[in-house]
Amino acid sequence: MSGRQDQNKVTDESYWDGVWSPTQSVLSTLSDSDFYYGKNGLFSKLIQERLGSIQGSRVLELGGGGENKRLLSMNKWMGAEITALDFSDEGLKVVKALFDINHCSGNFLNADICNWTPAPYYDTVVHWGVLEHFIDPQPILEKSFAALKNNGRLLFSMPNMEAFGAHLWKRWCPENWSKHVFHSQALIEKTLREIGFSKVVSFHFGVPFLKGAPWERVAMGQRPIDLLQKVCSASARAVPIFHKYGNKYISMERGFMAIK
Repeated sequence: MSGRQDQNKVTDESYWDGVWSPTQSVLSTLSDSDFYYGKNGLFSKLIQERLGSIQGSRVLELGGGGENKRLLSMNKWMGAEITALDFSDEGLKVVKALFDINHCSGNFLNADICNWTPAPYYDTVVHWGVLEHFIDPQPILEKSFAALKNNGRLLFSMPNMEAFGAHLWKRWCPENWSKHVFHSQALIEKTLREIGFSKVVSFHFGVPFLKGAPWERVAMGQRPIDLLQKVCSASARAVPIFHKYGNKYISMERGFMAIK
């Protein structure tokens, strides 16, 4: 069984250890005025809109390692009791250090999602940018279902691989692109309902998607696009319209919410 589960992955522990290890030296405290992760930032507004108050609730994030400001925000500003599950030792070191720097506490579980046996303990399960690293999304969504209490909620997102900017990501960053699998909206919604979820909702959010990953090779055409992506991201401070009204061909992320 574990062999088949491993074959479902397009990344492994060593890949993520390499991704997260260099970030440990650049961690910092999270400002309550941060336009995205702050007390009244865009992420807080997204959670409020989709989940309402999570004060005192138990939240599990699958793939929660790394410089995880979303999970930190859910604990520091929204009052949730959080658990981060990840199979990357380096990723867990980074998220623990981030919480320590911010004088916050959480539960950090070193486990492989595929070989982990959950109990129905959590009010909410979240994952951001995890499902696209698996060929078949069903096993991960089944784990999410099993970890939730009755009437618990699942909220997750993936990079919007249908956005116009994803074409440049695929062209200029093929190695990174190859670590991602596109799952259609129809497939995700069908899988969620077959597992037993109800009230399945899909949506798009985030700044305009022009640049998907650090470029793997240098080209003159990348520089203006890199600058334009920074401008688009900065514009969200003043005009957060793309977070509020997402678009299939423009937004950075596409999300799903469902109830057990």
